[in-house]
Amino acid sequence: MSHSFEEMSDEQLVILDDLEILREDLIGELQAINQYQEHILDLENEEAVNTLEHIIEEEKEHVAELLRLIQNLDPAQAEKFKEIL
Repeated sequence: MSHSFEEMSDEQLVILDDLEILREDLIGELQAINQYQEHILDLENEEAVNTLEHIIEEEKEHVAELLRLIQNLDPAQAEKFKEIL
């Protein structure tokens, strides 16, 4: 069921704003993972590669945390995750 912005409560509008921020953060984390992966392919220094691989693992944890937050704030999104996972 869709509501116009005029029909939404202040709390619902705040949640929409929070979801927009969290989804932008999720995009940033995914882009960072891709960028680090590209850099790993170009690096020759083993310590640098190992460091970026470690950072990628942390970024993946951030992705999982953001997805959990998004699911908590958006029941429709949570349902979609349940359908495909």
